[in-house]
Amino acid sequence: MQRSTIDAVRRTAIAAAVCLSAACGGGSGGSGVTGPIPTPPRTDTVPSFAGFDIGVYPGDAAMHAWVHPASPYYWAGYYLPAPCHRDTTWSNKYAAVTSMGWGVAALYVGQQDFSQMSASAARAEQAGQELVTCSSTLLTTTQGTDEATDAVTKMRADGFPDRSVIFLDVEPVTTVTPALLQYYHAWIAGVLHDGRYRPGVYAAKANAPTLYAAALEDFRAAGSTDVPFFWIAASGNFSLTSPPTAVGLDYAKLWQGMFNVTQTWNGVSLNIDADVAWSKSPSAP
Repeated sequence: MQRSTIDAVRRTAIAAAVCLSAACGGGSGGSGVTGPIPTPPRTDTVPSFAGFDIGVYPGDAAMHAWVHPASPYYWAGYYLPAPCHRDTTWSNKYAAVTSMGWGVAALYVGQQDFSQMSASAARAEQAGQELVTCSSTLLTTTQGTDEATDAVTKMRADGFPDRSVIFLDVEPVTTVTPALLQYYHAWIAGVLHDGRYRPGVYAAKANAPTLYAAALEDFRAAGSTDVPFFWIAASGNFSLTSPPTAVGLDYAKLWQGMFNVTQTWNGVSLNIDADVAWSKSPSAP
């Protein structure tokens, strides 16, 4: 499957980072799934709605084939074109996928701190520098502000309604450096300042406490009483019926816990990451 610069290393980077933050092993494996996944009764106090994300749009036919209840998935990750995800196949698909009955979680893959990633991610940095779009040298306040504007512009162009959530993708890092925080603060503040959409964050469990505290600072500085929505990546003890908070963080609104699995539903096979969320459409107002 075609991958963007960051997608090419995402699986290995997450696998290393989430093993630091969650008990690896005993979670869902990478085997294909072809049969029904049982869905036990759910209570309103502990909602859990399965979703999946895939970097390249799989096509209208595949999305039709997988729409719930043909698959267990209610929503899909919706990748906006971004500095570290240059693929445009999801662009202008918001109306199409929502009219099919899908919820969505909008993702913006901004600048990454490759200096705190694996050797394979460092090689991706070199490719990013050649593109002059995706590089740890671009972790600046100015870049964060500019890319907040870019994310809002992309959301607007695709027809997302006001107060939809945009999740900034922060790939797993060994240490959340001042440079990364500088960019991150500026991006969060930029979306808040614009006011049309709400910033959320995708992050590894090990990095989430630092990033959540930083985002809360930005929300309070902007006079917002909202809280940032966090999408946590962590393996171990995950199921498609787990509530997001079962990842071990009470502020988790989404949990990505199954990585790089091939599943077949309604005769269509896709290679995906699997998630759960508190809502059937995590980006919805």
